[in-house]
Amino acid sequence: MKKNRMNDFSKFLMLAALIILMAGGYIVNRKKLQLREAANLPYYKVELSEIEDGIYTGKAETSFLHLELEINVENHQIKKINVLQNDGIDGEKARPIIDEMIAQNKIVVPAIKGAERGSLVYISCASTALARK
Repeated sequence: MKKNRMNDFSKFLMLAALIILMAGGYIVNRKKLQLREAANLPYYKVELSEIEDGIYTGKAETSFLHLELEINVENHQIKKINVLQNDGIDGEKARPIIDEMIAQNKIVVPAIKGAERGSLVYISCASTALARK
């Protein structure tokens, strides 16, 4: 009777390990697909020296994040970036990228570690807004 319980317990552990491995593989694959989707968003080369004063809005939508930004430009400087919509995965984690954009007065800045997908969406959204002169 003890051997049957051990066999049943071993089978249960093996099944649990298999389920955990499969779930982990699914999550990793999904993140790779989302990163590829973010990398395929439109990105525009923006020269702030050519951007006139004003308020510009842009949108970027993926299967995992819907983002809308409002960018205030004065004297060819990014003065403020307001988030109008931020729904989805990595949106809040990537939000500090706004501070980097303002501090460096550039749209293309390094991604936020751990929020690379969301960072790419922010960069695409901002470049889209400013590309609409």
